[in-house]
Formats: sequence, C-alpha cells, structure tokens
Amino acid sequence: MRPALDIRAHLDTRGTAILLSISLILIVAFAALGGLLQPAVVPGGSSDVNFTVIALSLPLTLIIPIIAVMITAGEWSDGSIQNTFLQRPGRAGVLGSKVLAAIAVIAALVVMSLALAALTTWIGGELLGEGAVFDTFDTVLTTQLATLAATLLFSLAMGVALQSTVLGLLAAIGFPFVIGTASGVATITGSETVVDVVRALDLQTAAVTFADGDAGAFELLPLLLLVILPAAYGAWRWNHREVG
Repeated sequence: MRPALDIRAHLDTRGTAILLSISLILIVAFAALGGLLQPAVVPGGSSDVNFTVIALSLPLTLIIPIIAVMITAGEWSDGSIQNTFLQRPGRAGVLGSKVLAAIAVIAALVVMSLALAALTTWIGGELLGEGAVFDTFDTVLTTQLATLAATLLFSLAMGVALQSTVLGLLAAIGFPFVIGTASGVATITGSETVVDVVRALDLQTAAVTFADGDAGAFELLPLLLLVILPAAYGAWRWNHREVG
C-alpha cells in the first residue's frame, strides 16, 4: 500500500485545489461565526467550545463525504483507474491505500478544525466576551467527533461500494439527511416498529450512543448494514470489476 502516493495524486488535481480552498474558507468562516459571535448572542456572554464545534460540523458533514468519495471512487468515474492498476497491479493494495489516504486527509482537516474552534472560542470568550468554556470538550468527543467519524465510515463505504463519484456522493450526503427526517417522522407516528427500523439505519445516533458507552447489540446493526456489508461488497467488486 502506498497511501502517500494517493494523497499526492488527490491533492495535485485542480478540482481538489478548488475543493480544499472552498473547504478551508468554510471552516474558517464557521469557526469564526461559532467562536466569535457566541458572546453576543449567548446569555452570560461566554463562548463554549462545544457550540463552536457544532457550528463547524455543518460544513464538515458535507466536506468529509466529498473528500472520501472522490479519493475512493474518483478514478473509477474518470477512467484513470486503468492506468493505476497497470502501474500497481495489486487491486486490494490500491483499495487499502486509497482508504488510508482518505482517512489521513480527513483526520488532518478535522484536527485543524478543532484547533480553529479552540482558538476562536478563546478569542471570543476571553477577549470579546465574559470567558471561554472548555469544560465541555468531553461532549465534543462523544457527540460531534462520533458523528463525524460515522460520516467518514459511511462515506468510505459508499465510495468503495458504488465506485462512482456521483452515486457515491448522492448516497453519502443524501441518505443521512433522509434518515434524519425519517427519525422525526417515526417519533411522531409513535410506532415502535417504524422507530426501530429507522434506528437500525441511523449510524450517527448509534455512533453517539457508542461514544457515550450506552450502546447495546442493537447499535451494531447500523454499523453492519451501512458500513461493513457495503464495504465488503465494494471490496469484492473492486477486485472483480472489469476495467475499461
């Protein structure tokens, strides 16, 4: 596996340069909105790092699927995967390398986002408001980071399984939105069957439950249905799909 090669190949394209530029602008803007404006709108005039990360999660839930799907499925869509397989014959190694590359790029982006969130929270709280709140950082780890990790896993599974940029993005971005809407509808209906069906497909909620340490066997079902099975099918298809 050569993840560094896949990272360079991903970063060297014009599309990636545009995407990363827009992503960085959005991350800085939402970090500033979350951290600097809190003292003006929150009672007490403090700035809480948890609220700042919640604001940052909005662009990150779109940026993470785009990067993950582009790295894992992009070469299938533009046809360059044929050249990659000619240069690197081990298909399983190429797949593993691309998955590691996607995880590395997104992990760097998330770490940078958390650092920006901490910085803007400190500036907003200590310099512009009545104090910065960092005691809620454990909540960040068990809620926002768990949700982003679930988004990454699902996006990787969709990119590997569908091997198409368009289909992968539609699934990775659209499905969580549909499940979020269905969860509200299921609660309104009051039907335990409908609630359980939606719960079985709600990976983000299962991830938060796992991070809280309250997960049971049922919370493994979204991981199995939405990550493990699609990824296993995608790995099989990756190794057997005809190129060209």
